[in-house]
Amino acid sequence: MKKYVIGAFCALGVQAASAALITDPNDARSWQSANVGTFAQLYYGSNTLANRQLVVDNSLLDDGIFNATGFSSATLLSGGSCAGVSNPISGNPYNYSACTGSIPGAANSIDNKWFQTDGVVGQTVFDLGFQASKVAVFPVIDHGPLPQEAIESTVYLSNDKLTWTQAVVQRVWLEGFIADGEPNAWDGYWDGFTYAVGLADPTQTFRYASIIHGGPGGLVNDGDDEINGLLGLRGDFTPDPGNEVPEPTSILLMGLGLMGMRRGRRLLSK
Repeated sequence: MKKYVIGAFCALGVQAASAALITDPNDARSWQSANVGTFAQLYYGSNTLANRQLVVDNSLLDDGIFNATGFSSATLLSGGSCAGVSNPISGNPYNYSACTGSIPGAANSIDNKWFQTDGVVGQTVFDLGFQASKVAVFPVIDHGPLPQEAIESTVYLSNDKLTWTQAVVQRVWLEGFIADGEPNAWDGYWDGFTYAVGLADPTQTFRYASIIHGGPGGLVNDGDDEINGLLGLRGDFTPDPGNEVPEPTSILLMGLGLMGMRRGRRLLSK
């Protein structure tokens, strides 16, 4: 069950980088039938104690919620499709919706709508909005096995949309981005296994991301993927504060502040 939240958002705040990293290589818990050994097998070749320790040492797994509330997601520039169906049945473990004609409408916000990417690098392209160090990917799960059906895409990064470098998975939030049981949680587990990718050189930044279904970074390739959206991150796995959407109270306070500054200038000019 989803029980941890990565930080708390306020008008000018940023979520913490991590709240619940997995630190025990023998952690016996499972997340939709996946466990530490599953990730050791998929990313390091076999489910051994040494490889489970690599999962821990590399801070690969976080038993928490990635809280994307209040931040602007990346903007789709090109590509993608609305192929697929919706599954809006309340109570179904996989309760989500596909886009119904508006690809940007599904791709440009982190919600319960998904779209599918192209299979060629440079076709489905997002503008991250700033020079990012990592990218969070919000997949939509429609069936097992997991986490293969969640991490079934490969992300490529660029600053000019011409030269693309493959990114690798560096962190997986096992509880996704919506806490089960919360209002508007859409009653399901379809949002589990949010993950972040980055480059081997942590000093490199990038403005654009291209995502394809399958590819060398995907754990499975069955010809399609279901993606909710992307979000650029800083090196500590937090969103850029410049991409934060001000809350109504913050907008009001900023407006009052500007009014006060103007009034002060008028008084000084008299």
